[in-house]
Amino acid sequence: MRIYRVTVGVEGGETRVLKVPSKTDVQAADAAVPLMSPGESILSIHETDDPLQEIEEGVQPPGTQTHPDRMV
Repeated sequence: MRIYRVTVGVEGGETRVLKVPSKTDVQAADAAVPLMSPGESILSIHETDDPLQEIEEGVQPPGTQTHPDRMV
């Protein structure tokens, strides 16, 4: 599992960074959606080199329909 930094907000306005666990950057976007506020969009997604593996509270990896990810 990798940790991704997803920047969300309004282009040209306020932004914030969410750290989410995911296997791919596309799934990282899916993991960030439940943490976003109305009107926010995803501005960027970057894989991090986070040795502590810190993530946002309450976020779960999105998985797929046939292979849901589980935190261990």
